[in-house]
Amino acid sequence: MLRRALLNSLTCLSVVALLAASGAAAEPPPAAPRLTLDGLLNKLATMPGLEARFVERKHMKLLAKPLVSKGALYYTRPGYLARHVTAPKPVKMLITPRHLEISQGAGRQQIDLSARPDVKTFVESFARLLAGDKRALAGVYALKFTTTAEPTGRWTLQLTPKAATLRKLVSKLTVKGKSFAVASIRVDETSGDYAVTEISGADPGRRFTAAERKTLFGF
Repeated sequence: MLRRALLNSLTCLSVVALLAASGAAAEPPPAAPRLTLDGLLNKLATMPGLEARFVERKHMKLLAKPLVSKGALYYTRPGYLARHVTAPKPVKMLITPRHLEISQGAGRQQIDLSARPDVKTFVESFARLLAGDKRALAGVYALKFTTTAEPTGRWTLQLTPKAATLRKLVSKLTVKGKSFAVASIRVDETSGDYAVTEISGADPGRRFTAAERKTLFGF
């Protein structure tokens, strides 16, 4: 259960981080210079919150067809992320600066990050991504950012874990997009299984009311 939770967290946090950049600015004019990784990361710090829909297709070697899940992502500073799966079965995941919580039906599992330094390191690495901290991010991942020639503006960001803790979970993440919009995010597990997440209806300027924060994030 914990392994699955971490992999889902990895996908969600990757989506949230790159979506921040996707909506932080409008389409650049035709004469704009080619997008850089620094330019993409610089957009992250300006995002107050996020709400988006997602469809995840999980490809497993033992299954003929991928497992499909749908739901919504909610993010607010400083470091609160809620992932609500609505289909095929409702599952809620909450990541806070202090713990990781998973709720499914009547069951609930909570992991204290202070008691699990391996999980804490995992979560904190994505907090650095959300903060647009390239130096800290590069300390955890080998980053490879490539773009095509204008005017298409298509790009690919590949993140390969350096830390042994992360390498036990995933071999790499591949994010593809166009201009400031994310098209897809693929998470390759060390087992050979992989998941592809597609995003729609993203609002990277989302501001939550006090009642919404209490319901979604517990504070």
